[in-house]
Amino acid sequence: MSLGILLSLAACTGTTGGAVDSASVADYTLNLRPIVPLDLNPFDGADRIDLLLDSGVGDPVRITLDAPAAGDSALAEGLPALDGTRIIVEGYSGGELVAWGRSAPVIAVNGEVEATIFVSGPEAIGKLGGLPEPDADGAGAALGDGRFVVMGGSGNRTSGNVDKTTDAMWVLDLEEPEEGLAFTEIGAMPSYVDAKGDEQSKRRGFTLTRLTAGDAGKFLMVGGGPSYGYGDSTELTAEARLFDPETLNFEDAIPDKDALSNARSSHRAIGNQQGAVLVWGGFGSTPDAGQFILLADGELYDPAQRSFSSIIGVDDGGSVGVVLADLGDDGTLVAGGARMEGNNWAISDASLAVSLRGDVDELSGMDPMAGGAAVTLADGDVVVFGGVSSNASFAQDAAAVATDQVWRFRHGSNTWEEVGKLEVERAGHTATAIDDTHVLIAGGSTTWSPFAFGATALSCVEIYDVATDTSSMLERCDEQDDAVGLPGRAEAPLALDDPDLGIVFVGGVDGENGAVATTSFYGRAPD
Repeated sequence: MSLGILLSLAACTGTTGGAVDSASVADYTLNLRPIVPLDLNPFDGADRIDLLLDSGVGDPVRITLDAPAAGDSALAEGLPALDGTRIIVEGYSGGELVAWGRSAPVIAVNGEVEATIFVSGPEAIGKLGGLPEPDADGAGAALGDGRFVVMGGSGNRTSGNVDKTTDAMWVLDLEEPEEGLAFTEIGAMPSYVDAKGDEQSKRRGFTLTRLTAGDAGKFLMVGGGPSYGYGDSTELTAEARLFDPETLNFEDAIPDKDALSNARSSHRAIGNQQGAVLVWGGFGSTPDAGQFILLADGELYDPAQRSFSSIIGVDDGGSVGVVLADLGDDGTLVAGGARMEGNNWAISDASLAVSLRGDVDELSGMDPMAGGAAVTLADGDVVVFGGVSSNASFAQDAAAVATDQVWRFRHGSNTWEEVGKLEVERAGHTATAIDDTHVLIAGGSTTWSPFAFGATALSCVEIYDVATDTSSMLERCDEQDDAVGLPGRAEAPLALDDPDLGIVFVGGVDGENGAVATTSFYGRAPD
């Protein structure tokens, strides 16, 4: 939504610096139009707007303006030429920051230029324009410079209907935003040949992980398929490809001899401190057509060799709903998850430390847990939020009650400790660190199962303080009104984190409506 406010910069007599000559005189008018979330006007009550001109050299130039009303404009004059300068907008009410946004690099020397800038409220959630179609079980990433990509997934998670799985790719650009703030389709994902010899391009249950070594900056896409792993598993793939965020294209598939040893879907993946990627768990396939297996093991991607090696798990380890977390130089934490015992689900209490080389050490002391979410703290500890915590098994078509427990894995002593409580019991949610001590917890459900479909999905959001082990709701969330926070209820939404701007939440599952198309934005407070 545009506010109808113009923030205008006019150089008129400004120069690029140094001695004034005919080549250095700037004569331009730049109209900067703020675009804000659809349900949020961060300028409400603002009495001051600051514009910061950041050329990347020295401290930004700060200009203070009176806050204009809708339909008005504010004007700053006598400025230097803008040559690749970013413009930062800060809105204040009584000295408190209430609005913040950052433009793409602007070039303005002569003439009239108009640009848009996305402005949101810091530490507030606002609704964006949404996906072109409902989506769940896809993958996405923050690409940097305010761009976000979402690809694949299903619009009908409740049935496993192949026709509802997509191969579409969508992009949102908040650095150069357009009216409506919606994701736009940019093309299709590449196809692969499944175990039956059929060509497939639609896929869900795959992962997309940023590489920090080898092909640093690119993303590794792994596995997935057009149907659920517990449907026709012969349609799953062991394929891995690299995605280039600059060109928004995929490279050729990694050769079969270097790819996964087993097709996987609904697995987890995370990068480690050496730039390798650990892929763990999920549904796999067997030579028997249509028969799925649960995988309680992993595979480690070596970015230098562009190849995978197998990692052996443990017999009582989980397969789906596993938590992965970074342990720094010690590798990766693999914790909990659900596994099958006969026709029932059982929750695992296994936790492992997978070293940077792929060696596995068993840890002890963790309660059974699946469907939780974790963050790694600056001191190397890992905090795990919610999930299902139960020694009791439950039937395939049933679900277990979520917990509000918060656990901390003490990295130095390799011990587990329950440290706090969430405001709301939830599983299948997201957890994203927003600074050194605060974690944003969003969405999920009050019950969870690998075969459940968000029947008790939540929209409410809370912030957990790891320094005090206390949590507070971002908005109210109770039996009378839990439709606050995210714009709609969603289990397993994507949380795409741009550390410079904020977090974009995309899609997920609402048991009443199936997959959802809603998207929203949580604005980070600037440093």
